[in-house]
Amino acid sequence: MLKGPQGILFGQNSTGGAINYIAAKPTRTLEAGASLSYGRFDTFDGEAYVSGPVSDTLALRLAGAITDSGPWQQNYTRDESLGEQKSLRGRFSALFEPTDSLRLLFTVNGWRDRSDTQAGQLQGLLLQLDEAAVAAGCGNFCDTVETARRIDVFRSQEVAPQNARAANWGTDRELDRDDGFWQASLRADIDVTPDITLTSITAYSKYNENYDVDRDGTALSNAGVIADGEVESFSQELRLSGQAGIINWLLGGNYATNDVRSANNILTGDSTNTAILPAPLPWIADSVTTITQDIKDIAVFANAEAEVTDQLTLLAGARYTDSSNYYTSCMTGDIGMQVTFGVLSDVLSGTPGGALGPDTCLNMDAATFDTIVTPFEDSLKEDNFSWRVGANFEVTPDTLLYALASRGYKSGSFPTVPASTTAQFAPVTQESVTAFEAGAKFTLVDRRVQLNLAAFHYIYNDKQVRGLVIDPVFNQLEQLVNIPKARINGAEVELTARPTDGLNLRGAVTYVDSKVTEFIGINNERVLADYSGSALPFSPKWHIVADINYETPVSNNLDAYVGANFLYNSETSSTLGDAPNSVIDSFKTVDLRAGIKSGDGRWSVGVWGRNVFNEYYWTNQFVTQDVVVRYAAKPVTYGLTVKLAVD
Repeated sequence: MLKGPQGILFGQNSTGGAINYIAAKPTRTLEAGASLSYGRFDTFDGEAYVSGPVSDTLALRLAGAITDSGPWQQNYTRDESLGEQKSLRGRFSALFEPTDSLRLLFTVNGWRDRSDTQAGQLQGLLLQLDEAAVAAGCGNFCDTVETARRIDVFRSQEVAPQNARAANWGTDRELDRDDGFWQASLRADIDVTPDITLTSITAYSKYNENYDVDRDGTALSNAGVIADGEVESFSQELRLSGQAGIINWLLGGNYATNDVRSANNILTGDSTNTAILPAPLPWIADSVTTITQDIKDIAVFANAEAEVTDQLTLLAGARYTDSSNYYTSCMTGDIGMQVTFGVLSDVLSGTPGGALGPDTCLNMDAATFDTIVTPFEDSLKEDNFSWRVGANFEVTPDTLLYALASRGYKSGSFPTVPASTTAQFAPVTQESVTAFEAGAKFTLVDRRVQLNLAAFHYIYNDKQVRGLVIDPVFNQLEQLVNIPKARINGAEVELTARPTDGLNLRGAVTYVDSKVTEFIGINNERVLADYSGSALPFSPKWHIVADINYETPVSNNLDAYVGANFLYNSETSSTLGDAPNSVIDSFKTVDLRAGIKSGDGRWSVGVWGRNVFNEYYWTNQFVTQDVVVRYAAKPVTYGLTVKLAVD
């Protein structure tokens, strides 16, 4: 895991760090293995691989995995369950080395997920239109009788029990997904000279999603989403790397395209804000927002590390990126949408419009209030210059001091909200972060203890966070917004120790103090305020992890092990400011494991438990439409795992 901006080698959208997964490559000897697990909720996990040579120049590897489980959520208002998992993953790779100077790695990987989507837990109400609004006539934009009836229905909803499994959802839809991804890539490494290597990486990938989620934690049609979309991506990277005296250097360029299509069907037929026109005119229940994005990125980059002395290494890197995003958006809808927007457009524009149909783009022009009829079009063109400089100083062979400064960027993007006017199509612009980090790494007690210390300071410009815009028709619309200025101060301590043979201890404590320094806007609880001084969303001050593992021989060829893992997160919030409906409480979890394994590591049998004290905690809580919803983490799970490897 790489912390801080990683915009030089990994490009945009890595302002907070990057996790670099390195897949196992084909081997020159025959190897195979499998892992089988069975646990609570009838959960079966299976993994297997086989790898080895076909000839002196060709080696292959095939790996696959499957997860299948029963439901874990229980409806507390009726006898129904939800939460099945059904997923497949696979990877095939071929390593071809025809000469000592040429290496070709071809990889195809993919997955398919047909699991249930998770239902939310109702925590309370924050109605878009309440009794006071109805008494005032809703600004002449609601059927007061119908809206009052809907308010009564919401007032009668039962809040979810404080139990991880308890939830509620609608009865008229299959809440599941059919998402998939596949990718083909070819990497070629050519040794141009003994000191210079040319690398080419070509990749094509396709992602598709088709899911149905009930976000409101009730059986009402208040915040349902049916999503259908796909992303096709192509990238080509070329780079030269080599050694020149004391300098390790790298030069490269990258070209990437992303073609995005997304259609979000928003179901709000029971919401307090969608019975707009007086009866018997139809009301809004179902809208579909379709977007396309044609994104192109071109980048050039360079990086160098110079070993100035045996103790001092200097590093520097830079990347220039030019990005363009061509966007279209169109909102269509049911008869209620068509009639409502037809009437609103006529009233607000002062000009009677033509007939609106199921394929008409119903969004109104922000200046004239005429319906746009055909898809709205816009573009976003941005460029940026990422950089990194740093120094490593080896005080002794066991003590390293370092300092880094860097800047990275996250791309801007367009919204997918069901906007009533084209004003809501305004994009969020690119985010930048300038990061400073200094630290030390100590190897102690005859290499039995590793201690790492770090302190960091991040300065954000135009940080992207989820906020709200207030729409004249839909009232609350969730959307990414830019915070002009924010900062993060923090520190981290990591410790790894092996006090005795067989005993391994690992732990890390991270402290983060985040603060908005400039932003006036609307948080997720619909409060317009100056949020200077607020912590950033999803940024707990304290994050603690610890792990202990002990292994000991119990016979000539048999070892036993026992271990535990601890996690703690302090309180945070899903939005800005003092927002009581968006609090994510502090939580702590403990995982346990124990088992036996062969002395040569060829097989093992173990039992495990996750969240063994059944801590009730949640990963998100927020306001959507008329409700406050919580997403709880899984309760205690436990099971048995068997692993086998042969070579």
